[in-house]
Amino acid sequence: MQIRSFLQVLTLGCLTLALGGLAAAQEQSKYPDFSATQVFESRKGEMKTKVYRSGQNVRMERGAALSTLYTPANKKVYNLTTYPDHSHQCVSMTPEQARMLPSPLQLVQGKVVTRKTAGSEIVDGHKTRIEDVTVKQLNGTTVKSRVWHAVDLQNIPVKIESYFKRATLTAYYREIRIGAPDKALFQVPEVCTPFEKMGEVAEIHEVK
Repeated sequence: MQIRSFLQVLTLGCLTLALGGLAAAQEQSKYPDFSATQVFESRKGEMKTKVYRSGQNVRMERGAALSTLYTPANKKVYNLTTYPDHSHQCVSMTPEQARMLPSPLQLVQGKVVTRKTAGSEIVDGHKTRIEDVTVKQLNGTTVKSRVWHAVDLQNIPVKIESYFKRATLTAYYREIRIGAPDKALFQVPEVCTPFEKMGEVAEIHEVK
């Protein structure tokens, strides 16, 4: 009887651990660190940006002068600007305050509410595993996306569609390089102006 009781406890313990592992797997979509060219597709054409992913942090370079850094751990978004005179500006904001075009890579990060397999497809020469996911963002809203994971690239997305009430944001990921990007790309400047104080900064510049 004691052996049977022990086996029952052991079985229940293993089941609990297995279910716990499954629940943990639902928390985040995990990918290796990588960099890629992110191509937004719309009726008007394509817009290319550079993206870097390190851990849960995502940096999107919108051009030579403007980048956005998403850091879920401290629930902050940073806009980084480089001016022609090589001076820099950093503006910090909460996810609620961030109104710029997001990176779909950032939209599929967060607590996964639902995850459903949706078949397979060849995208840009890569065999992919398709998933439909609903993710709860840091600001409390949920975003539904379809993600094409490249089987030959450690399941890194090669295509993401994120769905909103009035639009679908589609991005392709090409020229993917697996490996940790330069740490400097994810360093937040020591001086960073909070978003709500940007008006005060503008007034100071006008007085000068």
